[in-house]
Amino acid sequence: MSGASLHFLPESRDAAKKLAASLDIPVHEIAVHRFPDGESRVRVHPVKGTAILFASLNDPNEKLLHLAFAAATLRNDGATRLILVAPYLCYMRQDMAFETGDAVSQRIIGSYLSLYFDRVITVDPHLHRIDNLQSIFTDCQADALTASDLIAEDLATEMSSRLLLVGPDAESLQWVGAIAEKLDAPFIVATKVRNGDRDVEVRFADVQRIKRARAVILDDVISSGMTVCRAAEALLKAGAETVEVIAVHALCSDADLKAIRAASVSSIRSTDSVLHSTNAISLAPLLRSALREET
Repeated sequence: MSGASLHFLPESRDAAKKLAASLDIPVHEIAVHRFPDGESRVRVHPVKGTAILFASLNDPNEKLLHLAFAAATLRNDGATRLILVAPYLCYMRQDMAFETGDAVSQRIIGSYLSLYFDRVITVDPHLHRIDNLQSIFTDCQADALTASDLIAEDLATEMSSRLLLVGPDAESLQWVGAIAEKLDAPFIVATKVRNGDRDVEVRFADVQRIKRARAVILDDVISSGMTVCRAAEALLKAGAETVEVIAVHALCSDADLKAIRAASVSSIRSTDSVLHSTNAISLAPLLRSALREET
């Protein structure tokens, strides 16, 4: 191996160590101490060559500052190339100013991270009106990987003739369609009307296809979980035999998870992009492939 090493924020310890082991490179924790006044002290393990920083950016505000401190320090201490691996990338929803004065957080975060990193790698970013992550990161390389192959492989171990893949909204069409194609499985996509963060309506047009199906809702992000709850209720009302959920990024709280289960969802699985009780699919093989050229 060359001089590549992996450095992680404490919240991402398990996934980072798994990835470092798969790459056979040294791994170091980024030490963070919080002072009583709210400031932080950040300490890194100095290295030469390529430094890969690993941090999933759920609950992002403090992590973004700690990453900047760590990256700048590693650069000052001799690292020649800095790569951020953020399996979940924050602030991707707001891609335009909906009202005068709105911060377009997507582009601001892209510019911010470009100041510190030569490359940013993420998985299934939550993009709406753009389909090219690189257009946000104008000053560094940006790679948007997809977990669709890993999810398809997971589903392939338990295929049945009753399997019906379900997209909970129009934005999921391309993603769910890709997984369905890999499995040669049928799929449907719901119509969603969002009236507020936790006020969602979900409808399915072709309810005949739902009867007696083993419905698997596929979503990139579960945040409040309300879309999943309404989709599950609509599927069961239309005659689905069971409803399961697989998500790339599980951001939902324990209370939200309880509500999803109360909607008669039989199982909930997620990738380990964010540490969560539903983690069942490791992203390490996907990230390892993307980083092979760097190590």
